[in-house]
Formats: sequence, structure tokens, C-alpha cells
Amino acid sequence: MRTEIDRKIEAAFPDVYVNKALAAKAGLSSRVIPAFVSDWLISRYRTSDGDVDGESIQKFIGRYLPEKKQKESLLYELRNGNELKILDAYSVKVHPVTGDLQLKIPSLDMMGRIKEKIVDDHPLLLMGNIWGSGTLIWMPKHDKPNNYEVVMTGFKPMQAASIDLAYYQRQRANFTLEEWIALLIRTMGYDEAKYTQRQKQLMLTRLIPLIEPSVNILELAPKGTGKSYIFSQLSRHAWLVSGGIVTRAQLFYDMSRKQTGIISKFDTVILDEIQTIKFSNEGEIVGALKGYLESGEFRVMGFHGSSDSGFVILGNIPIEDGRPRDENCFKELPGWLKGQNATALLDRIHGFLPGWELPRIESAFLCRANALRADYFGEVLHDLRSKQSYMAYVKERTESNGDLRDTRAVHRLACGYLKLLFPDLTLVSISEFEKFCLTPAIELRSNIRHQMALLDPEFSSIIAKIQTIPDGTSKH
Repeated sequence: MRTEIDRKIEAAFPDVYVNKALAAKAGLSSRVIPAFVSDWLISRYRTSDGDVDGESIQKFIGRYLPEKKQKESLLYELRNGNELKILDAYSVKVHPVTGDLQLKIPSLDMMGRIKEKIVDDHPLLLMGNIWGSGTLIWMPKHDKPNNYEVVMTGFKPMQAASIDLAYYQRQRANFTLEEWIALLIRTMGYDEAKYTQRQKQLMLTRLIPLIEPSVNILELAPKGTGKSYIFSQLSRHAWLVSGGIVTRAQLFYDMSRKQTGIISKFDTVILDEIQTIKFSNEGEIVGALKGYLESGEFRVMGFHGSSDSGFVILGNIPIEDGRPRDENCFKELPGWLKGQNATALLDRIHGFLPGWELPRIESAFLCRANALRADYFGEVLHDLRSKQSYMAYVKERTESNGDLRDTRAVHRLACGYLKLLFPDLTLVSISEFEKFCLTPAIELRSNIRHQMALLDPEFSSIIAKIQTIPDGTSKH
């Protein structure tokens, strides 16, 4: 049943909205593909009456998004000289002994080879899991001509069409604040009716590192609350590290390849399941992180680089009666995040998100109504990062007295909320800015300071005094 907000979304964003219920109808909900891929598919095959051409989608999926059970039939096609184009999350590894480039093809559940020029043109493949269309052929091995292998001869990364950001900003005027928040929650993949106002504010906080440069957030929550979901679903500009070993070369700079790491290539880096992540050289990487989180700069031997990529640290936490089992929420975290020496790093984290206040995700919580396409929204978030007028608004309308890191953290978090909720700055009042942007930002920073005070008595749990300046009052 279409509601008033459904009709508003259709009218305001006719070319970039999607009915999330169509994913299940088209058979996409059972596939392990991110929302920015499934929403693009639904939009491509949407019919004039607002439905979806399920038969055409299934044909496309069968041809370009195969399942692993189709592996043998696809290999047979390749063997017979046919060229295949497969949409997949590709990655490339360098063999540590031979130096060969090894291509991982998830849909075929196998390794292949890739032409070096493709890797030179698309170095992100070396970071892994890059969605795109790969052209695959069957070729004899260069060292064993009687043996054959699958080789990628072409690759086109999946990209959204260029967006009209000014149009997006203008359309905010067609929605009340409550409706706009509902649209954002829906676009994240959830049914806004299942969440309280407080929970919706916490969920939107997860978007801030995607929309505001150099924002660092730590979130702890029980499993199943969707901590990492939006980062893997919404934006191709986010890089998710889930478990395993993280190296300095991977994060900052690879001296052997003379290539910068993931912080210079993505808007935000997410360290998911932080309890399962290990640093190859903990002291070295933590030291580099401290410098980077403070200034946005990093040095590796003679190389000096900079980036505005933010960091998100996600971890699990034991809960009793809906609250953390211990006031010191960091007890279960790795040593570099919970000891007295960790406060120097934690001071550079801008906000601590209490994810335990969010419910476990159930199927009934998922959006099955109109929302913005994930691929479109991901580009909106990316484009808004570079707009300076929002930070100018924040600084002109606030005054602070106290710790500079507190002020910087609150400014960045408040700016993120401002971009999300009031992309058209002409629509926000000073009272709305204070209630929906500044106050939540102060709370997030206060959460960090409280934990730091528990770890090290030298730190106060009271942050700098930051308040709004009334309308009509000049800061100068």
C-alpha cells in the first residue's frame, strides 16, 4: 500500500528511487550482492507501471551474475571458445614466490589469471572485492601450453552515473524533517516505523564517516545489530576489513609496489570485528595511526602522504539487561584500545556510538517500500564530503571554550549530521541545528571522554563547553 511519503519520494526522485520490495520479487534478496548492485538492477528493469521485469532480471542474473553451481557449464562455454562477461567482486593477489598475478573469481569459486595492464589501470583490485564487469576467456598457460586457465582480458568497475547534487539538495524542501529522516533510514535498508527517534538518530550516525571527511568513530554492539551492514551495502567508497592481519603496506604505503594504501583510495576504512583483527607490527601501525588520525598525514620511510579518509572501529560487547556488562566498555577490545597507553589514540576518535541501544536486525525490520537507490545515495554521500559551506555554518554558529580536540570532534560530527538532515542549508533553524546536530555530536564525544577517564585518571570526563550562538548574533 502506497503511503504519502511513498508518493513524495516518487515525485521528488522519479529517476533514482527504488521500491525495496521488488528485490525479493525479482529473486535478488537471496543473492549475496550489495544493495548498490541490486538497486541498480531493479532500476534498470523497472517497468512503466512501477513494477519490475522479473524475467529480464533473471536472464541478466543467469548470464552476468552466475551462481557457483553454474561453474561447470560456464567453464564448458569458455572451453569452447566463448567469451564471458561476469559481474562479480574481483580481487587480485601476487604469488609470493613466482610473482604471478592471481585473480579470484568468486562466482566461479576459482582462481584465474589477469593481464598486468588491467591491474596497472585498476590497482584497487589488489585491495580486493572490487565490483565490476570482467571479460573472461580460456587460454593456454604460458609455461604449460597443454594446460589451460581462465584469464581476464578486460575489466570495467561498477560506477554510478554522474549525479546532480544541487537537485538532491533542493528536493529536501519537499519533505518534513521526520519524512526526510524516514527516507534516509529506508535508503539504508530499514523500515523506519520499527525504530524510535533515538534509534534512528543512532543509525544515521553510522553514515557520518561517509559524508564528512576525516571522521573517526568507534561503535560497540552485540552481534546482529547491523554495525557493518551499511558500509558493505551502501557505498563503493568504503573499505571493510573484517578479521585477519592488517599490514602497514595495506593501510598506508606499500614500499615494494610504490603504491599508497587503502586510506588514500577510500572515503572511510572500517575495521570490523576488531577483536579478530591483528596488526602485523602493532607498535608500528598504532604509532602511524596516532599520527594519521591527528593530522591526516602519514610517513613511510621517505614517502609522505595525506588523506581525508576516516576510520570506523566496530566491535562486539557483552550485554546484560540491555546495557554493557561493565562500565568500562573497552575491556573486551585489543590491548592497543583498552590500556592506559591507549588514551592517546582514543583521544583522536571523535565519537563513541552506543550500538547496544539498537535492536537486532530481523526480516520484519527491512525496508519494503520506496527509497533512494543505494548506488545513487552512495554517490551523494561522496559528493557532499567536499562541500565546505556546512562546516562554515557550524563554526559561525557555535562557540567553544576548552579542549581543541573536543571542539574539532564536535564540529566534524555536527557537520555530518547537518549534511545528512539539512542538505539545503536554507531550511535549518538554529534551534534545529542545536537539537539534531550539535547535541548528538556533543554526546558522542562525551562518550569517548568518559571511557578515557575510566582508563586514565589524568583525563577528565567533561568535554569542552560548546554551544550555539543565537540567530542574529555575530560571532565576531
